[in-house]
Amino acid sequence: MKKFIFAIALAAAVLPAAAQTTPAAPAKQQHAAKTAKTTKMQPAASTVPAEQRAVAYSKELQKKLSLDDGQYTKVLAVNTECIKRKDALKAGGQKAGSSKDIAQYRMQQYQTILKPDQMTKLKAMNGQNHMKKGAGKTAATDDMMN
Repeated sequence: MKKFIFAIALAAAVLPAAAQTTPAAPAKQQHAAKTAKTTKMQPAASTVPAEQRAVAYSKELQKKLSLDDGQYTKVLAVNTECIKRKDALKAGGQKAGSSKDIAQYRMQQYQTILKPDQMTKLKAMNGQNHMKKGAGKTAATDDMMN
């Protein structure tokens, strides 16, 4: 009886992991993927206009933070401006320092727009995103925030 329970527990632990694995890609696809990684390509998000990325991120914030229409409009304006500024930095080849300035500016603006409980939720969301970023957060989500 113990062996039977052990076998079921083992199967329950192994099956979900096996279901999440992806089959190996054919050799041509693997080579194409390696080539794409090694050649310098523009990120996919830069092909999407800043306004569309700002709308997507602002709607996400509206949903998660329960923004009213006035707050949404202001957050959208801030996000659009920050994304355009970041795109200009990337186009100019500038990096980290100026990007941090933009992030600080965004948070300062949010503090004037959001209620204290909404700011608390936003900070918690950002903390979770930073943790995910280290564990393989998607570039699309990262670009929406940038």
